[in-house]
Amino acid sequence: MIERSLKDAIQKFKSGIKKSDFIQVKGNKDYLGVPYRVNFVRGYFGERLQILTESIELSSGSHKFVSSIILDGKCISNGESKQMHNKEKDFEKAQSVSIGRGLSFAGFMGSEIASAEEMQEFIRADETFEDKKIIKDKTFENGHKVNYPKDEPEEEKKIQTKQTTEQMANEWIKVLKTTAEHSKTLGQFENNLNDLRKEYLEELQTIWGDLIQQQRIEDSYISLQKQINNRKQ
Repeated sequence: MIERSLKDAIQKFKSGIKKSDFIQVKGNKDYLGVPYRVNFVRGYFGERLQILTESIELSSGSHKFVSSIILDGKCISNGESKQMHNKEKDFEKAQSVSIGRGLSFAGFMGSEIASAEEMQEFIRADETFEDKKIIKDKTFENGHKVNYPKDEPEEEKKIQTKQTTEQMANEWIKVLKTTAEHSKTLGQFENNLNDLRKEYLEELQTIWGDLIQQQRIEDSYISLQKQINNRKQ
């Protein structure tokens, strides 16, 4: 029996996604839910796959979650999340978000890394912040704005050169190679990549919409994993 590979699983996952599988979140954007991803990997890999979640209590009383996706005894990715509220079910929701991010970083996602659950939490946190913002009183009095700086200068907008998806992919592949050179094990490789993935989150979300560049990155990623494994031999 031929063992099912991670690369084949990701390809089957992406090709099997239907429009009805997405959940629409505020802003009319579609995201895949965590249960959909979990059901797929469980069904595809069976007992070969494990999802381990660690809960770390913070000084604020909330929790940070770190989920590790283990395939054949090796960590293939990690996902982190932080509990944004202390209301009912928030503990479980934050745990689900970390699992969703771990599966996304392993390659099981739609066009976005974030899951529907994560975006719902983000929107809820953002709306809470907006409700607490202090709105400045801009009422005019004697030709000047009350409680508002006079002659407030406008901020200059920085002109940024927009990168192509291919350029973004090239840059991320360089990051992968550099990280692999300084990683002795696959676990260390994944741990080193986690913070970098957050730093390059916007670029990665753009790249995942380009199947050609996405495949280049996946091929490079798998090749680097093999190189790290070969060092032990």
